[in-house]
Amino acid sequence: MTNDHKKTESHNEIQLPAPDVLMLMASHCTYCGPMKIILSDLKALGSINELEIVNIEEKPELAADLGVRSVPWLQIGPFELQGARTRKELEMWLSRASSFEGVSDYFSEVLAEGKIDYANKLIQRHPETLSNIIDLMADADAKINVRLGVGVIIEELAESDIFKSVIPHLIEYLSHDDARVRGDACHYLSLTKDKSYITVIEKMLADESEEVKEIAQDSLEDLQDLE
Repeated sequence: MTNDHKKTESHNEIQLPAPDVLMLMASHCTYCGPMKIILSDLKALGSINELEIVNIEEKPELAADLGVRSVPWLQIGPFELQGARTRKELEMWLSRASSFEGVSDYFSEVLAEGKIDYANKLIQRHPETLSNIIDLMADADAKINVRLGVGVIIEELAESDIFKSVIPHLIEYLSHDDARVRGDACHYLSLTKDKSYITVIEKMLADESEEVKEIAQDSLEDLQDLE
């Protein structure tokens, strides 16, 4: 397996229409007015399918339901974004949402900001994006907050049904060139608490990296100790 492995082909093949956009704003928000104008212009240009702009002072229950604490807040297709955005940034996210590309970029941004709940919402709505989380695990350029966020998400979902779909993807990373990635993949595989992976992990005891061997041993002990 090469280090060039990035987004799965399924993400790149999905073509979606212009996305719907929901914007939450407030009357005294400095950045909301300019963003509202930009979004209205992009709607007129056809970059947005349906545009809904809601003043949370008039509908505070909507903000509460969505867990929004500050504005401006946007939902662009599957992506939730908080804070001021330039026209260029809005065009970028509209383009990504229209093709369902940029999922890893979205995860990188929200995880770098510590917004794990944003990432979890997207995964729950689109379970196939969990593959992007697995890919971020192997991204050498990922910020430490992103890597930590990836770990938290995997720990939370490792025993779930939706995680089973990315197990083959995770096993592939056991052969990655980077010892850190092999070790992380080994550890995360053990978090599934599925003893059927013991044989796969045992092979990592012969890894060239002493650190990976140690992780593999710990992972095996964790699985073998399960009742």
